[in-house]
Amino acid sequence: MKRSKYGSNFEQLTTPTGIAVYPRLNEPDTKFDKDGVYSVDLRLDKEDEEAAAFLTSLQESADRSYQTLCEEHGRKNLKRAPMPFKDEEGVEGGLSKTLRIKFKLKAKAGNVEKSWTQRPIIYDSLGNPYDPIPSIGSGSEIRVAFQVVPYFTAMVGAGVSLRMKAVQVLRLVEFTPGDSFVSFGFKADQEASQTRFLEQTKATSLDADF
Repeated sequence: MKRSKYGSNFEQLTTPTGIAVYPRLNEPDTKFDKDGVYSVDLRLDKEDEEAAAFLTSLQESADRSYQTLCEEHGRKNLKRAPMPFKDEEGVEGGLSKTLRIKFKLKAKAGNVEKSWTQRPIIYDSLGNPYDPIPSIGSGSEIRVAFQVVPYFTAMVGAGVSLRMKAVQVLRLVEFTPGDSFVSFGFKADQEASQTRFLEQTKATSLDADF
């Protein structure tokens, strides 16, 4: 992936309040990157005025990045990569009024000669840095400050990634490791299971008579 010649002069934006989905803000995910990646998806309501204005600003920033990439490659047009957000599925597979925006930050930055570790700064609702950082779970209400980073690849095209720099947690929903069937208040119903087994056995027997 080739980065733009913007250097460190990336445009920075801040989202309106949304809902965190699958946040990896406490520890980086090393499943696909051995150095780790911090990430979070942000769910926004497309019909909300503040969210709509933000999405317009993000698209305008992406358009400016695209023009810069075209100039760098000496082209009037380049293939455009998809934007880093998508509509969520609604009822019966239709599109809902919400979308999810993906933010990431590599835990290790730099190059072979010089590298450093990094992580997003996490603030509470009053603007104070968390110390220690609580276990931030899905459902938390957050805002994300990020950089719009242009890139180009021959296969995908010209696009932008959203490099997370800081997160403000307005309402914390803590992730509880070990969430299980029992911890959610469920319990096994042996009687119902046995009844279902007898009904299935009876149905199988009737089918066998024909």
